[in-house]
Amino acid sequence: MTSRTPERVLITGATGFLGSWIVSALIDRGIAVIATDISDDHYRLDALCPDLPAGMVERRICDITDAEALDALVAETHPTGIIHLAALQIPVCREKPAAGAAVNVGGHINIFEAARKHDIRRIIYTSSIAAKPRGPDNAPSNLYGVFKKTDEEIARIYWQDHHMPSLGLRPYIVYGVGRDDGETSAITRAIQAAALGQRYEIPFATRSSFQYAGDIAEVFVRAVASDWQGALLSDVSDRVNSIDDVLAAIRTVVPGARVTGAEQTRISPDTGFDIAPLRQVIGDWRETSLVDGVRKTVDLYRAIEARKQAAKTA
Repeated sequence: MTSRTPERVLITGATGFLGSWIVSALIDRGIAVIATDISDDHYRLDALCPDLPAGMVERRICDITDAEALDALVAETHPTGIIHLAALQIPVCREKPAAGAAVNVGGHINIFEAARKHDIRRIIYTSSIAAKPRGPDNAPSNLYGVFKKTDEEIARIYWQDHHMPSLGLRPYIVYGVGRDDGETSAITRAIQAAALGQRYEIPFATRSSFQYAGDIAEVFVRAVASDWQGALLSDVSDRVNSIDDVLAAIRTVVPGARVTGAEQTRISPDTGFDIAPLRQVIGDWRETSLVDGVRKTVDLYRAIEARKQAAKTA
């Protein structure tokens, strides 16, 4: 019997919010990581893992719009799987659409080409709830969503033309320590403000799926160690809550929290979710409740603040 090659995962966008949580989760599973990004500032990972085990993470700088550099990196490291997270968020895509297309679409193609050339058979990439149709136009409401929908179609064609397996996951509003950019970071900012005794107003009202970052990281880790066929595309939850539910959870964990919500409505899909493709790959998984997710986030923010204060007095 031949033994399976030890898992070694390449992550793009590794210094970002989800990237940091996924790197942390992979390390917890004993899986080696090649953490790539255009930045070498891993402050989010350092906050999550202040005592990072030696030798588990190889940090590399790579711009996914540079096809040759990306190809060379994959050829050198030959990972068993790729988790592709690198992307520009809604505000940047709105203000710099050409840059958004270059990273979110061109970079996506470069990932698939490098994986095809070097026979990497497990690609997991982030699409987004923003790719789902909504509103009177029944279409994505911003360029970021358009780019992500395009990525889903690119993955489909790579399976059609090259039998390249992929799994596109659509996280919704993900919250947790390190979520400090993008429009929906407001949920995390509200939890952080409550944890530290500050005021904050969530600038929109909506109904959507609010997902704890640790849950999403666990889903990615389980998927990248699995095998499947096809260009699968999946939602990650079918649980829907409102901003009022989020505020209630915050006040349950931090009684007297000075957090509020605005009346302006942010349109977000709240029906038609399909998690069957993900279940096909990883089986069942447990979702953290809003109250428990808020509690974990509050505890972590307070622990980080305590470490900061201890460092000042040391």
